[in-house]
Formats: sequence, C-alpha cells, structure tokens
Amino acid sequence: MSRHDFENGPARVSIGWDAPLASFFLQVWTGEEQDEDDGPSIWLGAFYGEAPIPDPLIVVARRHVPDLPATLHRQLTIDQLAAPARPRRPGLIDPPR
Repeated sequence: MSRHDFENGPARVSIGWDAPLASFFLQVWTGEEQDEDDGPSIWLGAFYGEAPIPDPLIVVARRHVPDLPATLHRQLTIDQLAAPARPRRPGLIDPPR
C-alpha cells in the first residue's frame, strides 16, 4: 500500500494505492470533524475495485489541496505497478449501490 499525505490549512488529504483492495483511495479531513478520533469527511476507495484509476480521486483531492504535485498521477501509477492488485477474496461483500 502506498500513502501520500498533503495539507492545506486545516484540510488534510491522504491518497494512495491499496493492492489488497485493488483500488486507489482518498481520505480527506476538512478540519470540520468534531474531534481527532472522527474519521475522514470523505473516504473513497474503501471497497474492492472501487477506484481502479486515480484521476477522479485527484480531482476531489485538488478541491481541498489545490497545490498537489503535478507528478502525483505518475507517482500513483508507479505505486500501482510496484504492488499489483491482489485477486478478490471469495465471499467478499460488495457495498450497496
């Protein structure tokens, strides 16, 4: 799994690749959470295969941290190639759609 963390004022963003879930992920803390133990305000890529490409997550992340590195897409792709997706485990439950 890879994880890249960025901040912009009170907003914090974590974005990366999760091979066991075969998904890129994004977590955003806006600074409006009630306390430090609260989960992120936005959490994408928490289910198997939910985000197979990083582009939509980068778009959402830039809304909170506009100055993300221009090389982020490239780095996430390298992360994915370095740790290929793992096969889906039998019996894994899909989220409701």
